[in-house]
Amino acid sequence: MADTVNVPAFAWYRLHAREAAALLVLLLVFSGLATAAMLTRGRTRDVGISHEEPPPAKVHVNKAGIAELSALPGIGAKKAEKIIEARKRAPIESLDQLAKAAGGVSAANLERMKPFVSFER
Repeated sequence: MADTVNVPAFAWYRLHAREAAALLVLLLVFSGLATAAMLTRGRTRDVGISHEEPPPAKVHVNKAGIAELSALPGIGAKKAEKIIEARKRAPIESLDQLAKAAGGVSAANLERMKPFVSFER
């Protein structure tokens, strides 16, 4: 009786030409990427980040919705609704008119919201 040789299910010498070519291409791509990574290791680039403070976002009181108005200091959802109702009658043109329309806002909150409001129509 002849002895049988155990052959593994995968053996590199049993690959077809297409499979061998695909493995070779993958090996070359990986080698290229590894080489590029080693050549650029430790180098830095200037990405040009500015250290300037961005301008504050403005809330246009005569156009803003409840969510935007509620983001202002001292203004909640109910005061925002009052502001929207008041601006339907007449546009709001100053911080004093805004405080009156909201039903009262403290002087400290008015001062804090000053850089964030705009009264454009």
